[in-house]
Amino acid sequence: MKNICTLLIRAAAALWLIIPLGLISNAGANPLFARQTSLKCSSCHTIYPELTPFGRKFKLGGYTLGEREKIPLAFMAIVSRNSINNNTDKSSGDMLFAKNRELVVEAASLFTGGKFTDYAGGFVQWTYNNISTTDNQRYYGHGALDNTDLRLVKMTGTEEKPTFFGLTLHNNPTVQDIWNTTPAWSFPYYSPTIAGPGRGVPTFLESGVRVAGIGAYTYLFDALYLEAASYQTAKGPLSVLRSGTPDAQRVSLSGGNPYLRATYTFGSDHQNFTIGATAARVAMKAPDMTPQGDRFTDLGFDATYQFFSKDDLHIVTAMASTIHEKADWRAGFPNGNNDNPSSNLRSTRAKLSYLYDRTYGITGAVFKLTGDADFARFPTNNGKPDTAGYIVELNYWPHYVFNWDPQANIRFGLQYTGYTKFNGSKTNYDSTLRDAKDNNTLYLYAWLMF
Repeated sequence: MKNICTLLIRAAAALWLIIPLGLISNAGANPLFARQTSLKCSSCHTIYPELTPFGRKFKLGGYTLGEREKIPLAFMAIVSRNSINNNTDKSSGDMLFAKNRELVVEAASLFTGGKFTDYAGGFVQWTYNNISTTDNQRYYGHGALDNTDLRLVKMTGTEEKPTFFGLTLHNNPTVQDIWNTTPAWSFPYYSPTIAGPGRGVPTFLESGVRVAGIGAYTYLFDALYLEAASYQTAKGPLSVLRSGTPDAQRVSLSGGNPYLRATYTFGSDHQNFTIGATAARVAMKAPDMTPQGDRFTDLGFDATYQFFSKDDLHIVTAMASTIHEKADWRAGFPNGNNDNPSSNLRSTRAKLSYLYDRTYGITGAVFKLTGDADFARFPTNNGKPDTAGYIVELNYWPHYVFNWDPQANIRFGLQYTGYTKFNGSKTNYDSTLRDAKDNNTLYLYAWLMF
């Protein structure tokens, strides 16, 4: 086990060295794998980057299907326009979010990886967010290592009923997961990174922090998935896993922190149902002059239903997930950063999608976040983080739009997010006379991949 983990670490370092610095967005499927397998992107995905049963097996198999590319590179870019219902602080008249109602090149990514050997593969992503930091109302872009997942895998059994045994090295909690119910890949698959109210305070598993995750998994008889992983601070040789990461996403953990995942799938490739559970217990490194750091315990449950018509014209996907987090403020409460020694946070999401001819898609989704009152943590009128709303998205995914590269493609999306509650209240949630509906957002984007 130690030798295999060492190989994974060396693979991460080697891939890091071959990435051209300065260019790279949030993940999705990418044409790197389509070129490697000579398959359409729609073989692995429904509404991009949602995985099909075949796409899940491709990821479980360590991205090793097909022939290794001589130049394993892919590029992605997002062009978007974001329109928030009311973008001003009503008490002062100040603008709240940057570049509202402006057409911008939002982000760009460069991918490398794919198949290394018959038993090893992965992907590494570098993302450049065009406008991510501010300094006296001047906005600057920022580049950093994004989602990364490296694997060593052994497959046994038949193609119809395969069994996988694998190891994974990754840098974002749940990015290694193969279901789109876990936070790293959950809907909305893309939302504003430049300007937007967001969907409330995240749990640890939803936070997207950059850490070092080392795990082992198995997938038995095309049905049962089991995984055990440990998250720790990305330091030493593993520090490359958070290269360029902004301070807000850098966390220091105390030792190894366990993560467990189990799912079971019923049905076939044409119609299947999956139920799953996750559990994580994470201790933050104690601040200076504090004997112990804060601790978070996340418990999650999720379910997925997929239907594919025999003529492949109609695809329906339904997903639901919930995460309950108990926080023990072992540092925050004694220091006055929290009102109570412990608190609870609950995050729930659900969505239903329909895709016609793998080209035209519509999705409806709801989200809800609730939590215990904590005036020290949440500067809202009632001290609660409660945020709820809905999302409606239309997608258009034309195929073979670039004759020079059959795997290159573009996806268009029109997404509307409506808020029924924001930061604890429906009206005047933060003493600036802003209502939840003021944050309603219309988001138009074009997602280019080649």
